Parts: sequence; structure tokens; C-alpha cells
Amino acid sequence: MSRELPQVIASFDAADDLLWQAIAGRLPARGDFTLGRSGRVGPLVEIAMAKSALPDVYSAVTVESPVFHQINRALREGVISGAGARDRAGVFPLSRYHPDGDGPERLVWDQWAKHAENAANAAGVARGLAAGLMGAIGELMDNVFEHSGRPESGVVSYAASDGAFEFVVADGGRGVLASLRENPEFAALPDSGTALRVAASDGASRHARSSGHGYGIGQLFRALAHDAAELRFRSGDYALRLWGDAPSLTGQVELAQKAWLGGLAVSVRCTPSTPGSPALGAKLVVRTSRRTSVPRRHCARGDRRWARLRA
Repeated sequence: MSRELPQVIASFDAADDLLWQAIAGRLPARGDFTLGRSGRVGPLVEIAMAKSALPDVYSAVTVESPVFHQINRALREGVISGAGARDRAGVFPLSRYHPDGDGPERLVWDQWAKHAENAANAAGVARGLAAGLMGAIGELMDNVFEHSGRPESGVVSYAASDGAFEFVVADGGRGVLASLRENPEFAALPDSGTALRVAASDGASRHARSSGHGYGIGQLFRALAHDAAELRFRSGDYALRLWGDAPSLTGQVELAQKAWLGGLAVSVRCTPSTPGSPALGAKLVVRTSRRTSVPRRHCARGDRRWARLRA
């Protein structure tokens, strides 16, 4: 009598394990596979980015969440979603945004962003924090256009639920390591893990420090200066997590090796203590990711993780 496998939800761990298997060439052999809803939009963006890079390998993977299909349409067709009065989730493709423009396209973005901010307020995020988060989104978007090399591959996504708000800024560009190495100060960076630590500090970018660039992530830290938070920066074959009250590189930090994923995705999740109320503060979760490939020596590790996930 065969044992029915438990449903796997579309979490960050599942996204990481899928990519291990995909890079190792084992994913197609698994057959059709369905990921259930996790209540998170960050993993959905990462899975969609990986699927965009490896469409044949991910062809048998199905994700139940409707937001996942919105993300795919944004990536493939440039479709904007989530600006309706009753929408609680949506995606804005950066192929539809021009940072120097003042015309109708800029108005479309402003309206979409305001709706996302209102959704955060409705989910219980304090107005000051919500405004700070929207400012951080703007800075992270600027980073995509300034540093990724492929701004047209970028997306911004949000999702609101009772007592939670999450946003994601992602791109499929060159990654943190390649970008920082363009700056002579960082040309000798050995790997993506080291690059992530550097990128999370103020003034670090592919430009000289005197240029005034490299403060986008700092804006995110400043927005969270009075709130508990968890941040995950995912680039190349590393993920950097920071968490705790007013998270910083001098606080609680974890650096972990992952399958290689190029580009960059930053996810922020807020869970106010009193759902639906004008909370004074909020607990916040931020995640980040970038796309690329994994050395063969890591494939077995990913296979073991996949076995645990399915067991």
C-alpha cells in the first residue's frame, strides 16, 4: 500500500530545494509536482524567476496560488495586476516603468504604489511604517535600474491579508557579485556571500563611494529602525539573513549557501500585532534573492534536503 506524500507548500525552503534539483538535472524525473499555498509572495517570485530561466526543467511544477500566475504574466507579457479597489495582491512589471518619465506610465505606477500602501494600512501596518516601506521600494527599484543591467526583467509585487503585508522587488540581472566587482574597491570579492555583506552596508555599489550611490538598502534599514524584522538577501549561491529588533550587520546574522540563482529579489513581510488596526509598529520580514548555477559538489546536499522535504 503506497503512502501518500504530504503536500509541499510554496515556501522559501521549497523554492531553494526545487532549484537544487533543477540545477542537478533531477527535477524532470520527479514528474508532475504541485506546490500548495504558503501565504507568502516572496517564494512565488523566486520560483517564477527560476522557471523563467529554466522553463523546460520547471515545466512539470504547478503552483496553486493565483498570484503566481500574475507574476508569470508580468514577467512574460508585462501585465500589471493588483490596482483594483478590492485587490489584495498584485504585480507591477518594471518593463512598464520609466524612472525619468512624467507621463501616463508614471501615473500608472503612482496609482499602483498608492494602492499597495493602502493595502498595507488596511492589513494593520502603521501609516508611518507603510510610508517608509514604500520609500524603500522606490530605492530598491532605483537599484534595479542602476545596477542590475536588465531592468526590464524586474517586478514589484505585494500581497495583503488579515494581519500581514508583504512586498517583493526582484530582477533577473547580473547579481550582486558581478555588479560590485565593477568597482575597483570590490574587484577582489571572492564570492556572492561576501558580496552580500558588502552590499548591505551604506555606500557600497559598483560606483565610487563619493558618487552618492549604494544607499538603497540603507533606506530599508532606516524604515525598520524601530521595528522587529527579518531580512534575507539572496544572490548567486548565497543567502544572507538578518533579524531581530532594528536588524543590522552587527546583530543576528546568518549566511547560507544555496543553489545558484541570478538576479535579485527582496521580499518584505509585515505582521502587525493587532490585525486590521492602525498599529504603532509592525513585525517585518524582508527576503532577497538573485539567480545563477550550482557547483556539482552541492547537488547531493540538495537531494538530501529534497528527501527531507518530501518525507
